Parts: sequence; structure tokens; C-alpha cells
Amino acid sequence: MTISHAQRDALYDRILDRLSGIEDIWLAASTQRYETADRLGREYCDELRLVLDDLGWGTGPEVETIELTTPPDVLRRVFVRLRDTNANERIHREADRAEIRADQQRIRLVGEAGQVVLATLDEGEGPR
Repeated sequence: MTISHAQRDALYDRILDRLSGIEDIWLAASTQRYETADRLGREYCDELRLVLDDLGWGTGPEVETIELTTPPDVLRRVFVRLRDTNANERIHREADRAEIRADQQRIRLVGEAGQVVLATLDEGEGPR
């Protein structure tokens, strides 16, 4: 099983972003939420294993394709989580885009209303 170098870089960036929250394991354990600490620990373990076994740190190996040697059960867990994360991210980004479009529509409508009102006022005032 292989992935392209571009896919490796995107995967590595996603995992590195996720690893920034590794302190959540300590937070969960310190508040006696042991099931959460266990789940997070296993998730981070899987992702670290993929980096250590295949992706490498930093820019990784300078090859066109990367062979994935991480055990299939670990790959499945990592990629199922990533698939779910990507789906949620797409939903949130589409909601953000819809909100931006609505904001732009409001800005346009307020601008148009302002032009009409000011033009009407200017016509009614005549010369001073």
C-alpha cells in the first residue's frame, strides 16, 4: 500500500495539528475521566505510530511514493478517524461559507438601501 508524497504531507500536517492537543490526555486523567484518557491515548498512539513507522518527521523521505508498513488495524483506525474528521470539517466549512454569503447579501442590501434613501433625500432637498 502506497501514498503519494503530497498525500503524505497532507496526512502529516493533519496528524501534527492533532498532536497539538495531546495534553488532553493529561487533562482527562487529572479529572478522573479515565475512559476519555484511554480513548485519546490510543488515538494518539495510532497516529504517532504512523508517523514513526511510515511518514517520518518534518518533510519526510524525498521519494515520490511512501509505502505504508504500519499494521492494517492501526491504519484502519487512523483513516476512519480522518474520514470522519474530514466529513465534519466539510460540513462546518459549508456552514461558514453560507454565513459569509448571507453577510455579503446583507452588506449589499444595506448599501443599496443607503443609496436609494440618500439619493431620494438629496433630490428632495434641492439646492441650499
